[in-house]
Amino acid sequence: MKQFITYINIPEVRGKIPKCQICQKSFSFTTREHQCKRCLRAVCEGCSPFKINHVKKDGKESTKPHRMCKICKEESEQIKNFVESNHIAYGVDTLSKQWLGGSLSQQEYKNARESAKIRFDKTEISGFDNINYSLKEFYYLVGKDNTKLQNVCLTFCSKNPEVQFSAELVCLANFLLCFSSEASTYQLLSIIYKQKPPDECIVSILTYCVKGYGLGEDEKSLLKQFLQSRLKRYLVTFAINMFNFDTTLFLITQLIKKYDSFIKGLSAIFMLASTLLKNTNHEDLELWILRNVRRKDAESKLNLMQMPAPKQEVEIRDTSQSIRSVAFSMIEQQDQSQYNEMKAEISNLKLQLALKENEIESYKFQLQQMQSPDDSKKDKYIQQKNDEIAILLARVDALTLENKQLSKKESNYSNQSSIQAEQQKIIQEQQQQIERLKTKLKDTTFENRAMSMSLATSAQSIMSGKEVQDLKQKHEDEKRQLLDQIQSLEQNKAQLQRIIDSQKQLNQRVVDYISSMTINTNVIELSLKPPLERSTKNDNEDYKLLIDTKNQQNQLLKQLLMTNQQQIQELNNKLKDIKQMIYSS
Repeated sequence: MKQFITYINIPEVRGKIPKCQICQKSFSFTTREHQCKRCLRAVCEGCSPFKINHVKKDGKESTKPHRMCKICKEESEQIKNFVESNHIAYGVDTLSKQWLGGSLSQQEYKNARESAKIRFDKTEISGFDNINYSLKEFYYLVGKDNTKLQNVCLTFCSKNPEVQFSAELVCLANFLLCFSSEASTYQLLSIIYKQKPPDECIVSILTYCVKGYGLGEDEKSLLKQFLQSRLKRYLVTFAINMFNFDTTLFLITQLIKKYDSFIKGLSAIFMLASTLLKNTNHEDLELWILRNVRRKDAESKLNLMQMPAPKQEVEIRDTSQSIRSVAFSMIEQQDQSQYNEMKAEISNLKLQLALKENEIESYKFQLQQMQSPDDSKKDKYIQQKNDEIAILLARVDALTLENKQLSKKESNYSNQSSIQAEQQKIIQEQQQQIERLKTKLKDTTFENRAMSMSLATSAQSIMSGKEVQDLKQKHEDEKRQLLDQIQSLEQNKAQLQRIIDSQKQLNQRVVDYISSMTINTNVIELSLKPPLERSTKNDNEDYKLLIDTKNQQNQLLKQLLMTNQQQIQELNNKLKDIKQMIYSS
């Protein structure tokens, strides 16, 4: 089994690119150059803020996070969401139900397997180390089963001798198995290889680009040179491993519909890259297409194509003369370059003839797909919605129960004085527990030190070195656990103390506020009385009394403020002492 002959080389360019390959910001002393470990772009820090475990060359996930650019982060999330939302699994029918519709069958593959006399255990499947970063991550998430892959490939080759067991077949079958069972993959391979013509498609792609998008003569010449050197690399594995995952899936879907649709999709993609033909070599353009062409862009460009299927216009000189004789008579009058072009046109006519012969089967397939709705998908959707409703109802019940418990708890603790007493009791219990833990920690530390000294000074120890280390580690773990418990209790104690102090201060402020408002009300009432009305001795005495009371209250508030500040300072000092005591222990 040969390895894949088609993959895009992504060279190391770190230190060779002057600008960020995403935002085009120049690298400098302030703008450092980084590298995305997934796509190997040279990027700035702003375009690569993520550090994530990515899939390595061997198909395994890295053990430590590496830098990833924002484009790769977005694509990686899209692949994960696609796999999860569509329940994609290797060798399981998922998207194949949509591709095959009502023609989905297991019997055809079963009969082929039974009639094929093949030794499946002698076949080696290799070559998956050269796939691009996008497919590598997708295959990592979906999984792989070499047994299923070799079963499908060898069975298909045994029933179709004209198809060789090659990297092309393995690449396509492995991709289809990510969305299909063995039987469905066998059916899809039969559909694809039945409609694939043997001729190259450069003329078709150029015709679509010129007539469908108005490609100029200069760009046509440059695109033709690119297709002559690179198109075979795209066709040998049906564009798999030459695009990112989303674009590859789009092209394979077009291929299953009709081979001509696949060629149109390629034409739309090459038109997206046509603006770079003048200033980019073929290898860099191939890499740009892999990194930058997205499915939505290809679909939008394909929808803008305005043309019928390419046709070759042949001047008929004589009604009794056949199209072939006319073509050969024209070839004899032209030079070698014109002869090659005419030969390509003849190949294109053969391509169109093969496509026309398969249109009827394609229409039948589409009609079956429209007339046979996927009942299982509908039932699955209804079941999913019922599960979501059940989850929501369970959540409502849980919230209702939680609300009742909170209401009960609130009613139980309505008495503020009992709350403070209970919290004070908890603080005392925790303080006692802290003291017990400190004592236990000191004893454990003493025993640990004694044990260490005994083990160090003893010439003949009955325990092995590993047992001594385990015992030391056990004492260290107990010490660390005790320290964690002490710290947790200290935090709980401090939190409860803050709650009590806060409540006390709140109660005192409420009392002071009520007293202050009462005094202020009386003072205002006396102030509003005319001098003649409050000239009595009693009113003047009351007025002076209220003013004296107000002054006394202000004085008390100042003293209370000073007392609170002193208590805060004392608590801070105690906290420092406790921390020092814990650390010294």
